Amino acid sequence: MKRLGILSLFLLLVFSLHYAAHKQEVPIEKVKGYYVSGLEDLHSSLKQFQNSIRECRMGRQGQSELQQSFANLRFSYKKIEFLLDYLQPQDVKDHLNGAPLPKTERNAPRLVVLEPKGMQKIEELLYDPLLPEQWKELQDLTKAMDYQLTPIIAFAKRSPISDRQVFEAVRIALVRIMSMGITGFDTPASSNAIKESAVAWESLSIGLEPYCQKLGEANLAQEIKLKWQGGLETLKAAKDFDSFDRLNFIRQYVEPLYGLCLDLHLKLAYETASEVYRGQLPFNYRASSIFSEDFFNLQYYTGLKPDAHLKAKVKLGRMLFFEPALSANFERSCASCHDPKKAFADGRAKSLAFDQKGTVDRNAPSLYNALYAEKFFHDLRADRMEAQMEHVIFNEKEFATNYHTIFARLESSEEYRRMFKEAFPDFNGAINRHSLSEAMVAYLSGLKSFNSPVDRYLRGDEIVLSEEVKQGFNLFMGKAACATCHFAPSFSGLVPPWFEENESEVLGVLKKPLANEIDGDWGRYKNGVVQDEAPFYKHSFKTPTVRNVAYTAPYFHNGAYPDLASVLEFYNHGGALGLGLELPNQTLPADSLGLDSAELKALEVFMEALSDTTNRGAYPLNLPQLPGRPQHLIGGKY
Repeated sequence: MKRLGILSLFLLLVFSLHYAAHKQEVPIEKVKGYYVSGLEDLHSSLKQFQNSIRECRMGRQGQSELQQSFANLRFSYKKIEFLLDYLQPQDVKDHLNGAPLPKTERNAPRLVVLEPKGMQKIEELLYDPLLPEQWKELQDLTKAMDYQLTPIIAFAKRSPISDRQVFEAVRIALVRIMSMGITGFDTPASSNAIKESAVAWESLSIGLEPYCQKLGEANLAQEIKLKWQGGLETLKAAKDFDSFDRLNFIRQYVEPLYGLCLDLHLKLAYETASEVYRGQLPFNYRASSIFSEDFFNLQYYTGLKPDAHLKAKVKLGRMLFFEPALSANFERSCASCHDPKKAFADGRAKSLAFDQKGTVDRNAPSLYNALYAEKFFHDLRADRMEAQMEHVIFNEKEFATNYHTIFARLESSEEYRRMFKEAFPDFNGAINRHSLSEAMVAYLSGLKSFNSPVDRYLRGDEIVLSEEVKQGFNLFMGKAACATCHFAPSFSGLVPPWFEENESEVLGVLKKPLANEIDGDWGRYKNGVVQDEAPFYKHSFKTPTVRNVAYTAPYFHNGAYPDLASVLEFYNHGGALGLGLELPNQTLPADSLGLDSAELKALEVFMEALSDTTNRGAYPLNLPQLPGRPQHLIGGKY
């Protein structure tokens, strides 16, 4: 019996050791342990920073020591950012690492201002001489962070994380590092962007290492490890922020790893987002490239489903786009202000008004990639494409008509009735707001522009870019700070890595270049949306894409800048404030960028290379006949 008992204990010990070893090999347990430990380190770093604030305020430390303590806090955050920002995105945005600018509560019934909190706001204070009243602000900001971190840690300890979430978090973090990390977006005052990116980059390799181990020495696992290591060495070898070769880093490491991580995810047969989410994500998780036409998920932004009737909807929408019967006088169409020959802009400072005696209020933007947006118009007043269409239809300066008139005209045409039935058989071809706007959206969905020479080069295609284009890209993404507002890969104000929100900026655009007078358009502040009636939205306008800007001059909401050179010169001076004008809510830094003529030219050449009009929407050969009217002019008369 004694021997039997010893044997049982021995077997139990062997089993326990085997179970413990097996449990340790479970990747998700390692990742969760890393995350919880990292959160506790972040909390500890925050406490140390709070202590440094007290020491510095008492004169026992200098501001440089305080800045170093803050840098350590930032590094602690970057070690777990990929999971923290994935699992708690709203907390990160509102309390831990949001942009240092006030905003308003979205979808609130009244105006509610949200003051900036978190590390980006703290950094702004730390890198200027601290005023007496700012010590309390620093203490309050760190207390708010402390208050948020405590429940986040408790929640992380008791909440499970899935393997799927780890892969999603890693791939989203690759987008974040590319579009916000190496551009310096969330390091507004320090020079630590590349160092922080290196810390974030290394954390991703740690997060995926247990999954690579499951494949052993397989080629895929080895390739992933080599890419992680190569990318880390590249980041650590960077001499400074300005000279870092972002183009090569993205092409050699970010882009390949984005695809390889997907391959690993599928190889290990874990569920993916499309198998879990009922709704749509802004990006297609199964896209293997960030700079590809299928990266953004059009269905998320439009609700347009790729059903059996999509081709019929596209065909109908194309006819409607060039149909002057949508306007009161049968002489204007969408193509009047959005000409396919001009990248769907019109080449005017402001489009001709309906009565031909004046102009509309603002410059006509290109329609390429226009659907990839949360809000529409320069002032972001429309939150869906149907609302955008209504503004044009009812506007006395544009179509000066109404739905009742438009529907009656279209229903009078046998051919239009047939086309609506083919496109919308489930609704018996009903001609209404829904079918009209969905057909138009279907047509616009084909106006994609993600296949420029720059995109192809970043994807790894065998294509040659000039040294000037390469220099321009690196300036755009670095020293010139363009990409901190025109985010890659859309190169617009569509905010990564979630791509759910459009940013607007206050630049202080002048009435005309060097006019010494700010344009009087109030922009977002007067768009009729109650949540935007905050003083800091005065002169605020949607950040447009710079894709295809080679074809869309003149520029800005007022069309006052005739060429890219004048636009770049304006930015180089630091907007209105940099030119000595008064604009207290300007979001563009007032400091001069210090770009010389060669650098300005390189930026211009790069932006011209970011052109792709392969999906050009040609004019139809004819339009459906309307009874009692002669054949009307395709696209309208003016």
